[in-house]
Amino acid sequence: MTHLNEILERFVFTRQLSHDTRTKLLYVLGKVDNQDCILTFEKAHFPEIAIPTLASSTHQLVDPVENNIYSWAVASVTTREPNTHVKAIFPATELHIKKYEAQARFLVSETPALYRNVTLPFIESIPASRTKWVQNILDGTSEADVVLYRSNQGDQLSDTGFVVLPDMKWNGTKESLYWVAIANRSDILSLRSINPDHMELLLKIRKTAHKLAKDKFDLEPHQLRLFVHYQPSYYHFHVHITAMSFADAPGVTAGQAHLLDTIIDMLRVCPDYYQRATLPFVVGERHPLYLASQAWTQQTPEE
Repeated sequence: MTHLNEILERFVFTRQLSHDTRTKLLYVLGKVDNQDCILTFEKAHFPEIAIPTLASSTHQLVDPVENNIYSWAVASVTTREPNTHVKAIFPATELHIKKYEAQARFLVSETPALYRNVTLPFIESIPASRTKWVQNILDGTSEADVVLYRSNQGDQLSDTGFVVLPDMKWNGTKESLYWVAIANRSDILSLRSINPDHMELLLKIRKTAHKLAKDKFDLEPHQLRLFVHYQPSYYHFHVHITAMSFADAPGVTAGQAHLLDTIIDMLRVCPDYYQRATLPFVVGERHPLYLASQAWTQQTPEE
């Protein structure tokens, strides 16, 4: 494993992948020792301690405009606190590059047949090494110091074990709370795998998330949003936990997020719902899953 400071020192810029000016999120592609690397730069929130001195920390006004009681400009704000989140994917695969590259996105309506013939083979083709970082978390060799909850040894060895830890998108504040619960078992590939046999695990994750949020931030269940992505960013079952105050949290949009409460209720109403239903997902136009699904759909007569 290469440390982040070493990656930054050796990074050679290749090109910009995408830049969301609304969220202030930038993805750039480069090389580190001739291997692809993706860096993410995201402007951080202003820390509470810096707010009283922001005015005196503002300088180098560019193109100031004054109109009656209003005035504005672009400026440089210098604070003593870190102001940018930096993340790295190294070495990055071609799939990572396609995921973060600016491109048109489309909504795919995945029938059970499309899942069996296209999506499942795609999932099964992903090397196990791609989720080695998940196993490192589960066995305690990585990120052990930030884990918020780990099932006791009996549960951890059973099918209901899981860990809860901060998501890399969380900036540490109550208002933007973003955690993730990762199941210990590896046989739940995605939402399509969920059935009543997993009910105990789902209920334990929900109960634990509610208790942790209450204990650490005095948040009530109705102040939380627990959801599962389809398609997920990695195919090892996990549940996202965010504060409702984080209104535009990444990945909460329709066509991607499925509320955990709804999943639990659907299993009670129709035990094999997620094997029988047509499920939507959003994917980039250059993603191999989109290309394969389009090719299969064009070759397959409508039922």
